[in-house]
Amino acid sequence: MAKVVINDMKFPRPSIMIAAMCMAAGLSALQSQEEKPKAKAPKQATSNQLLMRDKLAQMNRILEGITLGDFDQVEKSARTLGMISKATSWHIVEQTPRYKRLSKNFQEQAADLERHAQEKNEDAAALDLVRMNITCTDCHQHMRTEAARGK
Repeated sequence: MAKVVINDMKFPRPSIMIAAMCMAAGLSALQSQEEKPKAKAPKQATSNQLLMRDKLAQMNRILEGITLGDFDQVEKSARTLGMISKATSWHIVEQTPRYKRLSKNFQEQAADLERHAQEKNEDAAALDLVRMNITCTDCHQHMRTEAARGK
């Protein structure tokens, strides 16, 4: 199995890591669906929720593009994610320093991914996607924590 070396540390090939993460996320999603009782009628989504759903759709398109070697799709979705990220920040009233940092990191990671897609660098693009997923998770966790504090 091919390994990627970063700072003298060996990691499995990024595409293998992504596949494992997707399988774990899929199993987790199936389990959480089983545990949830029947939902009531859905509420009207806010503009921010619609933007977040679009970000998720673009992230899925990136995973699909990397998996299929469709770097044009990866590049286009990375560019779209950068634009959505900038638009989404207008919907956050109280931007904490951590939110600002995470948002800037995500935008930079989207730009890196766009560049790596142009270069057709599959391993770098896969690592960019992993980094972006971690940033998304950190940001959403931060926003939930802030909401629980009443901010």
